[in-house]
Amino acid sequence: MPVRADGLKALAEERAKKRLGLEPCETCENRRYQDDSDDPSVSFQAPTKLTPQAAAAAVPAHEGEHVHNEQARANREGRRVISQSVRIHTSVCPECGRVYVSGGTTTTVTASETPRENPSVGENGASSLDLVA
Repeated sequence: MPVRADGLKALAEERAKKRLGLEPCETCENRRYQDDSDDPSVSFQAPTKLTPQAAAAAVPAHEGEHVHNEQARANREGRRVISQSVRIHTSVCPECGRVYVSGGTTTTVTASETPRENPSVGENGASSLDLVA
């Protein structure tokens, strides 16, 4: 069944009102964030309700906790941090069309501080590294 132009216009107007906060967006109001890593010392261990505005600050701060914890873990284990990166993910709300921060990923690469007798050398001549996420 074809959609009428006036129906599309009404849908676009409704989404615009929700995006501007003139009408409530149920999807945004009910969105919850929860950490799914194996690190029990970071925030969001239980599902946590955040507004889109709050998520834009809370998710990078949460990923910063992972960065700090992985640096401390490497130090405890006698390893050195080779690199760390944080990716912040965004999505579009299907109800209001607002772009929001939907999560993040922290990646940490470490290497042993002590040299190995027979290091594993790859084709490019680099020693192998252990990936710790």
